[in-house]
Amino acid sequence: MIFPPSGDRRRPRDVLPRLSMRLVLPIAVALLAACVPPTFPEDRLPLYEERPVQGNFRAEFAAVWDAAMRVVSGRYPVALVDRAHGLIATEWVTGPSDYIYSTFARTRIPERVRFRMRMEIRDWNGLVEVRLVSHEQVEKDVVFANLPLDGSLYEWFDVPSSTLKERAVLQEILDVLEGRPQGEGHDG
Repeated sequence: MIFPPSGDRRRPRDVLPRLSMRLVLPIAVALLAACVPPTFPEDRLPLYEERPVQGNFRAEFAAVWDAAMRVVSGRYPVALVDRAHGLIATEWVTGPSDYIYSTFARTRIPERVRFRMRMEIRDWNGLVEVRLVSHEQVEKDVVFANLPLDGSLYEWFDVPSSTLKERAVLQEILDVLEGRPQGEGHDG
């Protein structure tokens, strides 16, 4: 039984709750902090930023447009074609990431990503600019990523593109314009 200091007229049981809260609260906070699982290195995703990639071609707008349509429609499902405004956009495309990996048993496994690409084609008096922007997302398990569960175990998170896909599209457009079979005439 805990007794109050001398001269204190409170009953012994009135002191107990105040003392126990002073002891229990810091202990409870320390225990809760110790229960938070560590984050995994693969869950430290880069912050999203738009990384446009552009190429300039000395050709007629119509030739560049036709080459771009041929390349994009041959690679991805097309969602939007607006020749008057020089716009081509793809549907969401799902596949393995080219730079985000998870690690399992010392093996790097590419994460599942999805992206959609937007291409703008502009004619600047004989110099045609092709600008590509890819909106990329990675699929993460919210439980292992220490995120709140809002009904779905997996969620898509925005990440920057590595720009490899966009540069490959520009190279293929150049190949078509120069009459080379697609995928030849350049390094990697």
